[in-house]
Amino acid sequence: MQTSSARNVALVPPQCPTTEAPGPYFQKEFFHNGYIKSLKQLVHFYNTRDVAAFQFNVTSGHCPTGKTEKVDCWPMPEVKNNMDMTIGKLGLSDTEENQIVAFLQTLSDGFTRPYPDINTFTGMCTTCNPATDPNCSPSRQGNGFLIPTPTPLPPCASAICGVAPLPTMPIP
Repeated sequence: MQTSSARNVALVPPQCPTTEAPGPYFQKEFFHNGYIKSLKQLVHFYNTRDVAAFQFNVTSGHCPTGKTEKVDCWPMPEVKNNMDMTIGKLGLSDTEENQIVAFLQTLSDGFTRPYPDINTFTGMCTTCNPATDPNCSPSRQGNGFLIPTPTPLPPCASAICGVAPLPTMPIP
């Protein structure tokens, strides 16, 4: 298995100078399903995912009243065998999270191939107004478009959930 690098993680068209709200920003999506919408959410996830106060036995879109998904509520994992408790409780402050985001934004080297026409952006930058939109922040970015997961979830196929996580042996 190959791990993705953080190189060019903040690469955006020049018309949209950042990936973070309020903007104008270029909406990116992270993880296999696009659940994470900003670098701030990505760093916050790895900082707080395994903190007991942030874990809830709910699916996406169903955080308890008074809790905000991706801020102080992480829904349960899609597949329990995907759980990895080696990172996810870093104890970073909000300032330290922001410093990591700022560092990640420096990892763009300007190499745009296979996108030689990156300056010819024909889309639109996203903007929002924090005064009128409660989701207009890097922490809540995209929450206005959450599609609640159906409850109850259908049973997990034994071919997926009945299999132990791999690798079972430590990697030398």
